[in-house]
Amino acid sequence: MNQDEARTAAKGLDGSDQQQEAERTAPRRRNLTRELVEMIVLTVVIFFGMRAAVQSFRVEGFSMAPTLQSNELLIVNKAVYWRVPDDWPVSVVAQGSETGNGSRYVFHAPQRGDIIVFRAPVSTGSPGEDYIKRVIGLPGDVVTIRGGHVSINGRTLSEPYVHREPTVVGDFDPHRWVVPRGRLFVLGDNRENSYDSRYWGYVPIGNVIGKAEFAYWPLDRFGDVAGLFVLDVGSALTGGFRP
Repeated sequence: MNQDEARTAAKGLDGSDQQQEAERTAPRRRNLTRELVEMIVLTVVIFFGMRAAVQSFRVEGFSMAPTLQSNELLIVNKAVYWRVPDDWPVSVVAQGSETGNGSRYVFHAPQRGDIIVFRAPVSTGSPGEDYIKRVIGLPGDVVTIRGGHVSINGRTLSEPYVHREPTVVGDFDPHRWVVPRGRLFVLGDNRENSYDSRYWGYVPIGNVIGKAEFAYWPLDRFGDVAGLFVLDVGSALTGGFRP
């Protein structure tokens, strides 16, 4: 074999090695690309899944004092009030009651005493803004304010969370509301400094974003904020009704 033939043979061997190496590395590259895409997709799914289930909320103002203070940061549980349309197949496994507007709760409806975050209705004059208040009246309830006290269906609430002053409604005392289907009656705990259902009416169920579960900032306020007082009709427990 002369030198030219040797060089040609060497080049052939080198080309074969390079081809084999390329064949070996190609699957690894494809696997790496696929894993990267899967990781990105999973991250996006988790992000939007978390956004659908929970969100952060900053308290602005003192309408919920002393329970909540201005600039407190809360975690809002959106999943607890998830709703599905009645005509969706999944509605057959929903555990909650009907909302009154063609849908059903997956888990359960808002309860008396829940502190909820909701989009302000048009009647507030600030539609779309996020408000936070305590649920007092449920659909069908008769809410009455008389002599500074709130009563539901004729029974007076004991409200240890209310900030000092009695509950008033401008120059109209007593005042009475019958909560419509698919609506909620809400009040701020700081009754003397709260723009709530006394002035602008009811919260449509569809406007409810979620339930305030706990505060995480500042650290000295860390802990549960919802369910401290459960307003249960006929309950003798603190936060229920006065006999």
